Amino acid sequence: MKKLIFLLTSFIVSSQLSAQNFTLKNLPLDSIKVINSIAVEVNGNRWFGTEKGLLSIGSNNQITVLKVQTNLQDTAKVTAISSIFIDPQQNKWIGTYSGQIFRLSPQGVFEKYDFSKFGESLITAIVVDKNNGIWASTAGNGLYMMNSGGNMMNLNAQNSSLPDNQVFALHLDNQGAAWIGTGKGLSKLSGINNWDKEKKIDGEVSAIAEYNGDLWVGVVGLQETELWRYENYRKWTKIELPNFLRYTRFMKFTFDKSGKLWAATDRIANLDNGVWNLYGDENGLTTNSATYAAFDQENNLWVGSNGKGLYTTANIIIPIKEEKKMPVMSFVEEKKTPITESDGLNPELADDKLLDRAITLKIQFEQSKADLLPISIMELEKLVEILVRNPTWQIEIGGHTDGVGNAKLNQQLSEQRANIVRDYLVQREINKSRITTVGYGGTKPLANNNDVSSREQNRRVEIILRKAD
Repeated sequence: MKKLIFLLTSFIVSSQLSAQNFTLKNLPLDSIKVINSIAVEVNGNRWFGTEKGLLSIGSNNQITVLKVQTNLQDTAKVTAISSIFIDPQQNKWIGTYSGQIFRLSPQGVFEKYDFSKFGESLITAIVVDKNNGIWASTAGNGLYMMNSGGNMMNLNAQNSSLPDNQVFALHLDNQGAAWIGTGKGLSKLSGINNWDKEKKIDGEVSAIAEYNGDLWVGVVGLQETELWRYENYRKWTKIELPNFLRYTRFMKFTFDKSGKLWAATDRIANLDNGVWNLYGDENGLTTNSATYAAFDQENNLWVGSNGKGLYTTANIIIPIKEEKKMPVMSFVEEKKTPITESDGLNPELADDKLLDRAITLKIQFEQSKADLLPISIMELEKLVEILVRNPTWQIEIGGHTDGVGNAKLNQQLSEQRANIVRDYLVQREINKSRITTVGYGGTKPLANNNDVSSREQNRRVEIILRKAD
């Protein structure tokens, strides 16, 4: 009987929504089927954590997919992104399936925070407090915390009053208290040892959000799904749910510009002046496994799913294209490195105009060393793709240094840098017979060596592409 009521209710609600002309479109994103998190910058750029790395859709609807790699020795391994949070300074905080956390600045500089000593549990949420402290919840190892001084700690069920190590939701209120949704209820931490378990909330807390001074908490209760509202952080009220929400799971809450509550469950539902509406097949949402929901600056709804990719109400068209090798971004080195693609090599535009001229690669080395910095991976992957697309082309790699220091050592260093690039290409299955290397030391500067900026220009690798004789 419950099933019949559910289907009938869904039909009635969906029919009402169709009249409102509300439509979600499923965007073709090649093989990306799992969207775990969504975040929006103030400039309108939208970021998505996926099973295959980072997806970005800019305010101009330009799409960038970055395959995140955390092990240079295992280039086939893709790091899945489980959570994204954007702080008031527009830093992007990124959590992975394996407990890694990265910060990406608005300038594209990244830093890695290594919590591996506490375990490798999936990061379910990240928030940053007013003192620039990091809070991260995990699916199996409680909470990770780091203050602005870099001191790390782990709060779990064994060393604190946290009721369970499964933490699915996390929120910091305006007073600095942390509301923690666990597999065994809701806890509040208002000081390092000041714990309070909310007795009313009994069950698995799966979603927490705040809007206009009210806290909203979604619970997989002992009997059925529950929704609680903590009005002005003073009074708890249990919200009555329709049948189509009583046996599901709240994955994420979000609010539109008019203040309406929207919830990602198996599908999408919203609460409009006390009336619940359901969005499903008839509105274009063909998944029964919505994972995330968020609104962008234009009040467009974005919905992630587990299996069918990304949906949106935005007026955006993404052409369907054949799947191709995605660019790689390495987070192995703990150095400050831009994540955004450079405006250097472009495999899509590679033609005979590239031949027989010196091209400076947008790659970087550590000073006085031949060790490539992670920024270089993106450019080298583009070079690999150009050589794959043009199998008759050969390449000369020239290494250069600045003019400071011992000339003999600079000559050796320039040769080593050229060889490092050659070795990367060979590792990516470019035939060694197509490659020649040469070191020029500091004999061919692009600028004088009188300041730091000019010396950086002179420390470079140039390539010349030629057709085989």
